Amino acid sequence: MPDMFACLSYVFIMTITPGPNNMVCLVNATKFGFRRTLPFLSGLAVGVIVIMIGSSYLNLSLSRFIPSFRPIAEVFGGLYMTYLAVRILRSEGVTADADTGSATFAMGFGMQFINAKLILYALTVTANFVTPYYQSFIAIVLICTFLGCVSAMMASCWALFGTAIQHFFGKYRKIVNTGMALLLLYAALSISGLLTRIGLLTK
Repeated sequence: MPDMFACLSYVFIMTITPGPNNMVCLVNATKFGFRRTLPFLSGLAVGVIVIMIGSSYLNLSLSRFIPSFRPIAEVFGGLYMTYLAVRILRSEGVTADADTGSATFAMGFGMQFINAKLILYALTVTANFVTPYYQSFIAIVLICTFLGCVSAMMASCWALFGTAIQHFFGKYRKIVNTGMALLLLYAALSISGLLTRIGLLTK
C-alpha cells in the first residue's frame, strides 16, 4: 500500500495550485457563471480519468517490458516533485487574464490532452502511487475516477471562490508556497525510499 499521506499531499497540491484547468474555470465562471461552467468541469473530469487510465497502463506496460522501470519512475517522480517544490517557492503569483472560449464539455475534455501539467502529473502519480500497488482493471479505474473527481472538485473551487483563492494566494503567498513545497519534498523523499532508509517510514 502506498504512503497515503505522501500520495494525497501530491494529489492535493497538483490539483489545487494554479494551472490551465483552474485558470480556465476561474475565467469562465467570471464570464458565464458557475452553472454554465459545469459542462467544462464534466469534460475536465472525464478527460482526467482517461489520461490517468492511459498513464496507468503505459506504466504497467513499461514495467513488464523494462523490469527496472519502477526505480527509474521513482527517481523521475522524486526529481519532478523536487522541481515543483522549487518552482512553488520561487513563484511570484498567478494571473487569470487568459482568453478562454465557451465552457463546453468538449473543451474541458479535449484540453486535458494538451495540458502538459496534467500529463506529467498523471505519469508520475500513477507510476509511483497506483500501478506498483494496484494492477486489476477495476482498481485502476476506481482510483483514476477518484483522481478525476478530485481534479474537478479543485477546479470547481477555483470557479466558485476564484477571487478569494487568488487573494489568499497573493496575501499569504510565502507561507502557502513554503507549506506546499515542504509537502512536495516529503512526497519526493517517500517515493525515492529515503524516508524508509532513515527510519521515518516503514514499508
